[in-house]
Amino acid sequence: MDINEIRLKWGLRNQDKEANINLWDEKADHFGNYKILTRENDEFIKFLKDENLIKNNFKVLDVGCGGGKYTLSLSKECSHIYGVDLSPKMIYYANENKRKFNINNASFICDDWHELNIKKSNLYKKFDLVFASMTPAIQSAFTLEKMNEASKKYCALRVNIKRNDTVYDKLRKIVNVSDDEQNLNFLYAINMLFLQGYMPKINYEYKNWIYKEPLEKAYNTYIKKIKTIRKINDDEESKIKQFLKDISHNGCVEEEINSTIATLIWSTD
Repeated sequence: MDINEIRLKWGLRNQDKEANINLWDEKADHFGNYKILTRENDEFIKFLKDENLIKNNFKVLDVGCGGGKYTLSLSKECSHIYGVDLSPKMIYYANENKRKFNINNASFICDDWHELNIKKSNLYKKFDLVFASMTPAIQSAFTLEKMNEASKKYCALRVNIKRNDTVYDKLRKIVNVSDDEQNLNFLYAINMLFLQGYMPKINYEYKNWIYKEPLEKAYNTYIKKIKTIRKINDDEESKIKQFLKDISHNGCVEEEINSTIATLIWSTD
């Protein structure tokens, strides 16, 4: 498979953009509340530091920054860091946390990486490090190549390559929805980078966590998550709600998530 074949096969799937924004706005209350991470308590930051991918004089871009957890956590390691995300509520939390933690060298942009024009936005070859961590912002050859366009030194892509969600996996089966793009994203990305002459290095992490939210909020979260993949009808929506109601306990839905995460790093200069 050559690069043009990958570009053809690895394209953006048809998505409901409004549902996608609504999904991440819905999740913002959860992802917008966090503590600053360090190399001592976070594998991704440790990997970037150990590989010398971030330095005090670097300008850095966080693609799909969400509530700004990594943007703000890495702000003390560089001269300035920018975060971009399509969710207005995520960006709201990012700016609130910027004020909360008294950080002055971080800026946030509310925009869709899928549609953002690198050159018109004055982002072309502007950053020493461009990274994307656990985000659907990178899910095509086009969105990966944008990272290289914005970078003048290094890139890092952190993705799930194997993930088990005790609730979401069952819901997908109930409404017959496939969601295997994450594995394909990794395979396409690494092949594309090799074909373009890059020599990516890989680091693996293994994580386990619990996600819990009230039943009414869970209805919205899981329905919107399914809708980012395809449209669902009223009957399917009712099945989702009934399943969540059946597994709820004390008015809440709890999900255990087990994930294998790979981080690809490569030089662009």
